[in-house]
Amino acid sequence: MHKSWIKRDWKTTVGMIFLVCAIMFIAKPSQATSINLEQLQQQLSNHPIVRGDFVQTRHMKMFDAPLQSSGTFLLSSQHGLWWQQTSPFPTSLILTQDKLSQRIGDQPAQILKVRDNPMVFYFSHVFLSLFQGDTNALTEQFELKLTQESANSPWQLQLTPKAAPLNKVFNSITVSGKDYINHVELNEVRGDKSIIDFTHQQSAPETLSTAEKEAFNF
Repeated sequence: MHKSWIKRDWKTTVGMIFLVCAIMFIAKPSQATSINLEQLQQQLSNHPIVRGDFVQTRHMKMFDAPLQSSGTFLLSSQHGLWWQQTSPFPTSLILTQDKLSQRIGDQPAQILKVRDNPMVFYFSHVFLSLFQGDTNALTEQFELKLTQESANSPWQLQLTPKAAPLNKVFNSITVSGKDYINHVELNEVRGDKSIIDFTHQQSAPETLSTAEKEAFNF
């Protein structure tokens, strides 16, 4: 069931991960005063590398029970995202600016390029622009609402798509965190919902290992 779901839900899953990939660079340790959107924007490139664990819970109308997956991630502003699912079965998803590689178990990797599916990479070009601190694409695509009760409390950023194709997929996206992003909730137009919780995030070491660099060379 889980493997067939991945194939059917390919566009949404990839777009979702690109979104998380982009927004993950927003967070850094809290400031002395409540943070505002401009401060968040200025912080986008402060952590060139973020590593951690994730648990993703997918609520889909076609299934009675939620689908849950977990694993680790490596996010590099220079190279892209390496999303390694370990449960319920191993899956490796590597995203760069113009290529995508997905490997399920010990099967050969499937490589996708921009010309193969422009819509998938539409998401990447919008969201990966955040790596360089370019928030024009984000503000053009979303209505943003940032809230934080106090300097020491978690902040929350709500994104509401303005137009197609994003508003054809998502009703709203809510991101919350403190030192790093801890929680992402994606509410889809069709009634499905995804919740991703992040733990054990760290930004050191700030360089990729040889094996990590090789993973992005495909």
